[in-house]
Amino acid sequence: MKFKHKLYLLVFIVTLFMILVIDDSSIFAEQIDSSRAIDFSNEFHTDEFYTDLDGEWSFFEKKLLTPGEVKEQLINGNGRAVTLPDSFETQTGEVNSFGTYSTTIKIPEEYVGETLAIYIPYQYSAYTLYIDQTEISENGVVGENSASHTAEMAPETGYFIAQSDEVLLTMQVSSFDHIRGGFENSIYLGEASVVAQKFNTKMIVTLFINGSIFIIGLFMVLFAWYRRQEHLFLIFGLFAMLISVRALFSVPFYYTLIFLDMPWLWGTRLEYILTEATSMFYVILLWKWHEKEFSKKIMYGLVAVHVSLIVITLFTQPVFFQTLFFNVFYLTIPTFFYVIYVISKSIRNNNRYAKINLIGMGLIFLAFFNDFAIGQNWYQSFPLMLPAVGAYVMIHVILMSKGFADSVRKTEQQNKQLIDLNASNEDLAVELQKEIKQKDDFLANTSHELRNPLHGIINIAQSILHNRPEQMDEKTQSDLKLQLTIGHHMSRTLEDLLDITRLKEHRIHLQKERLDLQSITNVVVDMLKVLIGKKNIQMEVRIPSDFPGVAADKNRLIQILFNLLHNAVKFTDEGIITIEAEIHEGKAQIHITDQGIGMDKKTLRTIFEAYKQGDSSITAIGGGHGLGLNICRQLVEMHGGKINASSVLGEGSVFTFTLPLAEGSFEESEEKTTITPMDMSEFPIKETPIAMNHAMIKAFIKNTPVSYRPRILAVDDDPVNLQVLTNILSKDQYMVETVTSGKEALKQLEGQEWDLIISDVMMPNMSGYDLTGSIREKFSISELPILLLTARSNQEDVYTGFLSGANDYVTKPVDAVELNVRVQALTNLQASVNERIEMEAAWLQAQIRPHFLFNTLNAIVSLSEIDTSRMTRLLENFTHFLQSSFYLKNVDKVFPLKDELDLVESYLYIEKERFKDRLRINWEVDEVEDVMIPPLTIQTLVENAVNHGVLKRSGGGLITIRILKGDGYTEISVADDGVGMDEEKINEIFNIQPDRKKGIGLVNTEQRLKGLYGKGLHVNSTPGLGTTMIFTVPETSDRT
Repeated sequence: MKFKHKLYLLVFIVTLFMILVIDDSSIFAEQIDSSRAIDFSNEFHTDEFYTDLDGEWSFFEKKLLTPGEVKEQLINGNGRAVTLPDSFETQTGEVNSFGTYSTTIKIPEEYVGETLAIYIPYQYSAYTLYIDQTEISENGVVGENSASHTAEMAPETGYFIAQSDEVLLTMQVSSFDHIRGGFENSIYLGEASVVAQKFNTKMIVTLFINGSIFIIGLFMVLFAWYRRQEHLFLIFGLFAMLISVRALFSVPFYYTLIFLDMPWLWGTRLEYILTEATSMFYVILLWKWHEKEFSKKIMYGLVAVHVSLIVITLFTQPVFFQTLFFNVFYLTIPTFFYVIYVISKSIRNNNRYAKINLIGMGLIFLAFFNDFAIGQNWYQSFPLMLPAVGAYVMIHVILMSKGFADSVRKTEQQNKQLIDLNASNEDLAVELQKEIKQKDDFLANTSHELRNPLHGIINIAQSILHNRPEQMDEKTQSDLKLQLTIGHHMSRTLEDLLDITRLKEHRIHLQKERLDLQSITNVVVDMLKVLIGKKNIQMEVRIPSDFPGVAADKNRLIQILFNLLHNAVKFTDEGIITIEAEIHEGKAQIHITDQGIGMDKKTLRTIFEAYKQGDSSITAIGGGHGLGLNICRQLVEMHGGKINASSVLGEGSVFTFTLPLAEGSFEESEEKTTITPMDMSEFPIKETPIAMNHAMIKAFIKNTPVSYRPRILAVDDDPVNLQVLTNILSKDQYMVETVTSGKEALKQLEGQEWDLIISDVMMPNMSGYDLTGSIREKFSISELPILLLTARSNQEDVYTGFLSGANDYVTKPVDAVELNVRVQALTNLQASVNERIEMEAAWLQAQIRPHFLFNTLNAIVSLSEIDTSRMTRLLENFTHFLQSSFYLKNVDKVFPLKDELDLVESYLYIEKERFKDRLRINWEVDEVEDVMIPPLTIQTLVENAVNHGVLKRSGGGLITIRILKGDGYTEISVADDGVGMDEEKINEIFNIQPDRKKGIGLVNTEQRLKGLYGKGLHVNSTPGLGTTMIFTVPETSDRT
């Protein structure tokens, strides 16, 4: 028997079986009309007692009557005859209404005194049911208006014992929420055991059909999930699952069990939404089965109608969306005929699903017509939609399974053919692999051989460009810069070739750690600023400071970012390059967006392949080896991430890659401040090739003077690294203090003197490069040395460090000997600079100008003949001035402010005697017993105010010396109303020149103040009005 004949037979058998299994004695029950009484007295004497109560009832419109009131109305001949089941709209002409139904039931005598049950399926109305005078069942709250009415969607079973063979059944009913209000479902009466049996049978059979459909649907969805290309299975699975869930509304027990606490309004909405969604997926399914014949526009139109109905159902009241639903329902008729037309065409095209769909459509149409007729009370029958759909689903599952099995069988045959082909070409494949390996080895060896001479060329060009610029014209310098650019590009190309070889041979091993994405991105951006050149490009890092840490290898993450950003810079002439990050599906997702030339779709498809480069006619730049992005892809995938790109030609590109998040945020890692011996042993300290490295360190320490220990500030976000640095640097030789951020380091520079800053490059919020730049805004390279610790020694890292203002760098892992040597060299240099400045200050005071001596001595001689007492005071002040000028403590860093003021008073007394009224002095001094300042600072400022300020005026002027005690500081200022200076003159005075011979006193004072307190002189001056020089001394300035 052919397969299609088997299918047709299976359709018939499954459909017939389901209909027979769900057979019910009331399928074709005769409707009884006995003048508003339903008489069963002559029936069910031998059969089990179970029947519906369809028939003629008495109806009292707009009245909610008790059973007693109903009897009175019936005696008086009131009440209108209606047929149940039916709706209020049919009976009263109104959708929303209320009233009382009543009928008399005559039961067989043998059931008098037995327990009977009345089963009421879920209705769209609230009701209360009475047998004689006893209430046996209710659903919701019956009311005369919408405010007092509450509907519920739940089945009810009421039990009673018949006291006689005639009982009065009374029902109070109200409906204000549904267009099918009233009683549209049949009510069933029977023996309690028979009612329970019928209910349980229907529940079990329906559960079997429903559960089977749902399980099949779930299996299809899971199958499609694992095989992403199987879209047909996904749509069919969702369709089957929706059918089974929607069918729960026809099984009150399961509906009540699952949606027990759902309000009636949302239960109604859910019923209609599931109906529309099921229908929508069926349309999509038909389209997938018959793509060639089914118009995509019609499919989209039908889907749009269903989606609109779902949205309307969600946001409108039931009466509105129910009315709309039944009006739109008539679209089913032309849709049905269109589907029949499509299936007919598919049959002609030998579509495997066509005949099955035709038979299935016929079954579904007949079942739908049957259920619709039942709903309209055209005749009484059993709903057939669920059995028909169940058969339809089962058949399609078999058909789709056979189709998939055929595909698998075909694939297996193709795989066998490929295996045979591969076996026959195995020797050729081996040879090809050998050739590829030889090419890779050649590239690797060539790269190694070319790297050293290339670096030599770069260094020679760099040396010529920087050491002899005056000997070259502008064009020669431009050519050398171009040569350097080309050389650096070639150097990066060689590094990429080596990386490609390492990746192929699996020689790159990741050392993952928790990294702060923002700080590393800032470092890479700083490195690339050099390559931007004259391009009008802005680079913006839009990664929040509290972004969680990522688990990555630091060097490889820098390489990924550098390659992607360098690619963006290369193909962007002007615009903004942004770096953003977000959390997506539990991973960090980084986006690099540029406004460059973009790529076409062909280029985009091959951009991550090795040795692939965009067409120069498209890029307008051309060139390149196409390795950088391929290396990025491999490194990202090694980290467990993915990378992709999107681009619009002429508008720019977006590169996106993902990285796994570290366990916990980056801030959480900073809390680990406890250092254990295990932590120390795990810190990477590079072993020196010299075995006696410890002895060498001791030798360095021995050669360093012990009278003065340089103060070193170490900056690193990792407490372990800071502890190791402290251990490496001898406590006997250095005073090391540590901080964990650049912000804290800048605070430490205020009011304290440091001899060296050691900073890690990779830090959150403020990188080592940023910290170096901020320090250089206050201190020059000679005033405060900076040593950077970097994990990379690439040219870009080194150049960036020196350009930001670093004096030196050490590559991590740290070599203990190297670190001690470099630290000692920098601190010794700093000590020499400080010593020169201090000796210079003492020398300046010792170099008393000859004309000052002669003029003072002449004044003493003159006063000896005129006023001996004045001569004596002048001589005493002159003696005190000379003693202070040659005072040995002038070489100390600080000494008491009182001693400085004594010197200034002696000097001003002498000058006052000489210039009389041309020199006026005003003292405003607070209590200064405990203040220490650098020697010869106020004296220098006063001398400058006298000689270059007030005495430049013919009439002289006023000098004000003001010392104010503040909260934690002392402010010292020297002001004059002399000739003043413009901004250019001020800059000229404080601009240090190697061969300058004037103005050294102010420059020396500025350097000593900045070295001690982090701040120098603050100068306010206006030509013709005078000059004010101010400096502040913190209370902690007691270092000697």
